Amino acid sequence: MLTDRYGLLVSAARDAYGVGCEAKLAIYPGAVEAFDRAIASDPGFGLAHAAKAHALLERGDAARDREKRR
Repeated sequence: MLTDRYGLLVSAARDAYGVGCEAKLAIYPGAVEAFDRAIASDPGFGLAHAAKAHALLERGDAARDREKRR
C-alpha cells in the first residue's frame, strides 16, 4: 500500500487526486476528470469528492454534480 509523506497509508487514488489538484490550481483542463478517476479508484476518498465539487462550483457547473448523485 502507498504511504503519504508522513508514513500514513493512502489509496491508489492519491496520484489522480494530485493531478486534479495541479490542474485545478493552474486553471488547466482535466481537473474534474482526474478527480473522477480518483473517485473511481477509491469511492470513499472524501477529498476527491470535495475537490471535484469545488472545481465544478468554480466553473459554474455545480448542478452537474448534484444530478449525477441522484
